[in-house]
Amino acid sequence: MTNFEVGIRVKFAGGQGEITKVEKRPNGSHLLHVYTSEGELQKLPSGLPHIEKIDSIVDRLAAKQIDDPLHHDLRERATRLDLAYRYDRFLSLTNNRIEIEPYQVKAAYEILNSYDHRYLIGDEVGLGKTIEAGIVIEELIARGRAERVLIVAPAPLTVQWQQEMRKKFDRNFVIYDRDTVRTHRKSHPNQNVWLQEDLIITSVDFAKQDDVLEALRNLEEEWDIAVFDEAHHLTARRSSDDSIERTQRYKVGEAVARSSDALLLMTGTPHKGKSDQFYFLTDLLDPYRFGHESDIDPGGLEDLMIRRLKDNMYETDGTRMFPEKNMEALGVDMSPAERKLYDGVTEYIREYYNLAQQEENQAVGFTMVIYQKRLVSSIYAIRKSLENRMRAIQSDAIAEELPEDVQQLIPRYSTEPETLTDAERTRVEQELETVTLAQNQTQVQAELDRVKALWQQAKEIKTDSKAQLLKQFVDRILDDDPDEKILIFTEYTDTLEYLRDEIFAGYDVTQIYGDLDQAKRRREMAQFEEEANLMLATDAAQEGLNLQFAHIMVNYDLPWNPTRIDQRMGRLHRYGQEHTVEIRNLFFKDTRESEILNLLVEKMNQIESDLGMRSDVLGRVLEDVDLDQTIMAAIAEDQSQDEVIADIEKTVKERQEALETVENELLIRDRFDLSDEDEEILDVIDRSQHGDVSEDDIEILVREFFDEFGGDIRGVRPGPARSEGDVFQLEVPNVLSGGQVSGQYEQATFSQKVAREQDDVEFIALDHPLVQSIIDFCLESDRLQGDITVKIAAGQEPTPGICFTYRLGYVSGAGDAVTEKLAWLYVNTDREVASGKPKYTDTLSSDEIDQFPELDRLASMAEELHSVAEMSAWDEVESFAKEAREEREREVSIKRKHAERHFEEQIETWQDRLEQYESQDGPNKDMSAPIGNARQQLDKLRREREAELSRLDEEQHVTPEEPELVTAAFVVSGD
Repeated sequence: MTNFEVGIRVKFAGGQGEITKVEKRPNGSHLLHVYTSEGELQKLPSGLPHIEKIDSIVDRLAAKQIDDPLHHDLRERATRLDLAYRYDRFLSLTNNRIEIEPYQVKAAYEILNSYDHRYLIGDEVGLGKTIEAGIVIEELIARGRAERVLIVAPAPLTVQWQQEMRKKFDRNFVIYDRDTVRTHRKSHPNQNVWLQEDLIITSVDFAKQDDVLEALRNLEEEWDIAVFDEAHHLTARRSSDDSIERTQRYKVGEAVARSSDALLLMTGTPHKGKSDQFYFLTDLLDPYRFGHESDIDPGGLEDLMIRRLKDNMYETDGTRMFPEKNMEALGVDMSPAERKLYDGVTEYIREYYNLAQQEENQAVGFTMVIYQKRLVSSIYAIRKSLENRMRAIQSDAIAEELPEDVQQLIPRYSTEPETLTDAERTRVEQELETVTLAQNQTQVQAELDRVKALWQQAKEIKTDSKAQLLKQFVDRILDDDPDEKILIFTEYTDTLEYLRDEIFAGYDVTQIYGDLDQAKRRREMAQFEEEANLMLATDAAQEGLNLQFAHIMVNYDLPWNPTRIDQRMGRLHRYGQEHTVEIRNLFFKDTRESEILNLLVEKMNQIESDLGMRSDVLGRVLEDVDLDQTIMAAIAEDQSQDEVIADIEKTVKERQEALETVENELLIRDRFDLSDEDEEILDVIDRSQHGDVSEDDIEILVREFFDEFGGDIRGVRPGPARSEGDVFQLEVPNVLSGGQVSGQYEQATFSQKVAREQDDVEFIALDHPLVQSIIDFCLESDRLQGDITVKIAAGQEPTPGICFTYRLGYVSGAGDAVTEKLAWLYVNTDREVASGKPKYTDTLSSDEIDQFPELDRLASMAEELHSVAEMSAWDEVESFAKEAREEREREVSIKRKHAERHFEEQIETWQDRLEQYESQDGPNKDMSAPIGNARQQLDKLRREREAELSRLDEEQHVTPEEPELVTAAFVVSGD
C-alpha cells in the first residue's frame, strides 16, 4: 500500500492533484483531501485501486529515470515561451502586424506598470491612441491578467475597432448590437448576455438602451479591461444646486467602470473647458482622487492621465517628430451663371427655412441646411439634390413627417453627427430630402416649378469654377513632380463622383467613400500608395485612413463641423510624415458660409500656434456654438458677412481665453524626446525584439511538435529567406485540432515581416492559438514526459551537477497568482550554486547514459542538491517579490491618502448637515426625515470607508509563491 503524505502528488480516475490533508481511519484506509489541478477540493479513500502516487522530479532524479531528449526540449522550450513576456518584455512588439512606435510603447509601459491600469489617454489626433490601448490589452492577455475585454466606441467606429484588433493584433472581437444580443438572449435566456462572449465591442449608444444598460449593471463577472473610445461623450454636469446631471452615456461609463479591473478612457479632447465635466470623467477612473473639480491640478493627474501633444514630441537628434503644416485658402470667383444659381437656390432655401422656423418644423429646417451645404460643395451635388426633390414632388413622395426610426436619429444628427454611422447619416439625409411643409396643391406646383427652374440652371453649368481651379492646382503639382500624391476631401459622394468622372477622368485616381467594402478600401489605399497620384475621399471614410506617405491635401469643400477639418488633416499629419503637410482650402468668395468657415480655419491656425497644439482646437473653441444654426440664421436674416464674422470672432476670443487657462493651469503635457528618462523604453523594446524568444524559437517548437505528433509543414512559396521559403501549409496533428485550432492552415508564416506585407497569411506568433495549444499540451499532457534529461557541458563548466529549472512568482493581495519568470539554478557536487543555465554541447538518450558513471553519484545526491537549489530559488523569489511589495505599498499609500481625504470631506459635510437639521428640529418644525437621511448617509459613508481601506490593506500585500520545479538536467563532462 502506498504511503500517502501531505504534499505528494497523486493521480486518480478523472484527474490529478496534491494531497493537502490525510484523515487517518482505524481500519487503515485513510481519507485523502486532494486539491486538484482544476482548483477543486476532492475527498478520496486511499484504498481505491486507481489512486497512484506521482513520482516527483526529485524522486525520478534519484531513480535515474531519463526522458526522451526531444520531449524534454519541447517541455523546456514551451515553459520558456509560456513565461517569455510575463515580466519585462512586450509580447505585442513581436506578435502584431504593425510598426509600433517608442512613444506608444512608453504610454503602454506606464499604464501596465501602474497599480490598477486605470488611465485617461488624451493624446492628440494622429498619435495612435488605438494602438496604445491595443498594446495594453495584448500585454494583459499575454501575462495571464485578462480574458474578458470590452471596447465601447461611437457606432461609426465599432467595425473599425474590430478590423484594427483583427488586422493588427490577430484578436477576434464580437460586435454587440441589437441583432447579436437578440440571438444570444434567444439561445441562453437565463444568462446575462454580456457573459456570453469574452472579447466584445459595442457602441455607447447601443449600450445606453435601458435593457442593455441594466444587463451591464447586473454583471456578476467583471471585465478584466474596458476601453472607452471618444470618452468625452461620457458627460455629467454639476447643476446650480450641486446635484449631478448624468447623461445615459455617462451611466454606461459608471456601470462599466464599477465592474472593470483595468479601465482606459481615450479622447483627443479630454477637457473642453468645462471643469465639472472633466472632473466627472476622472471620477470614473478613481472616485477618490479629487474631492471636487476645484481640486484638480497637473500633479494630481500625473499617474492618472497620459497626454502628448505633437509639439512636444522629438526624435533622438532633437528634431520634431511631427513636421509643420502649412494651410492656405484658395478663393474662387463664381461665374455669372454660378452666382445666379447660388443666389436663386439660396433665396429658395431662405424662404423655406424661415417658413420651417415659423412652423417649428425642424425636419424641413434640416433639409434646407443640407441643400445649402451641397450648394457650396459642387454644382453637381446641388443639381442631384434638386433632381431628387423634383422627382419626389412629381411622384407624390413628399412627406410631412419623418419615419419613426429617422426621428430617433435626428437629435444625434443635429448635435453629434459624428456618432452616426455612414448608413444612418445617409438614411436621415435621404428622408429629409422628401420632407416639406404642409402645402396645398397650388403651393406644391409652385415649388415644383421653382425647383425645375433651378435644376435647369444647374444642368447648364458644365464645369464649376472650383473644379477648374482644383484641376489647375493638381496639374501644376504633377508637372513639377509626376510622382506626387494629392489627397482631395469632399463631404458628399456626389461631388466625389463629379470630380472622378468629369474633372479627373484621364488621371490615375483612387477613391474612398462610405459604402466601400473593406477589401476594396484596402486595394484603393494600396493603389494610392504605390501607383495613383490622386485619392478622392469623403468624410464618411476618413476615420482610419493613415496616409502619411502623402503630404498634400485639398479640402474641396469645408465641412460645417469644425472637428472634421482636424480629422481630415490627421490623415497626413501623423507619425511617419517626413514633409511639411500642405493644405489648401477651396471656397467660393462672397458667400457667407464659405467666408465664415475660412475665417474659422484661419483662427484655428492662430490658436494652435498660440497654444502649441496641432489639432482638436477648433472643436473645443466652438464647443457650444451651433455652426449650422449660425450660418443658416445669417442666410435666413440676410445678415452681412462682417456682422456674422464679428459675432463669431467675439465668441472665439472668449473661448480661447478659457482654453488657455485650462491648458496652462490644469492639464499635463508629457514630453517625449528619447532622453535619459525614455532610455528605459528603448531597453524594453530591445529586450522584446531581440531577447530570449525569437521567430525561430516559435518555428522550432512547432516543427519539433509536428514531427513528434504527426503534423506536416510544407513550403508553398519558395524564396531566399529559407530553403523552403517563408510561407507554409500546415497540417495540424490530431492531438491539437479542434476549438480555436484549425486542422489545416493553407498559408501561414512565422515571419512578422511577411505577416505585415500579406494580410491573408496566418501569422503563427507566440499568441496564436496553435502555439498556445502546443505550449499547453507540452506542459500538461501525460503524453509528453520531459522532466529529466542528461546534458553534456561545455569544457569550462564545473561538472558534474544538476541544473534545476524553476517557475518563480508571487501572489498579489487580491489573491491573483502572478508567475513572473523562469530561473535556472545549477548546483554542482560541491553544493555551489550558479544562477543561469550552463552551456551545453549535447544531449544524451537513455541508451547512452551507462557511459557516464558520475550519474550514479548525482542520482544519490539528488535530494541534497535539490535542497540547495530550493533555498536559492526562495532567495530569488523573495528578492523580486520584495521589489514588487515596495512598489505596491507606495502606490497603495497614495490611494489610501486619496480615499481617506475623500471620506473625511464627505463625512464632515453630512455631519454638518446633521447638526444643522438637529438644531432646527422642534415642536414647530419636524426634521425627523432629513435627520434620518443624514444619519443613514453617515452610516453608509463609514461602512464604505471601512470597506475601501480594508481592501487597500489587502492589496498592498505581496506574498512569494513556493518555487515550482518544472524540469531538471543532469550535467556531465564530455571529456
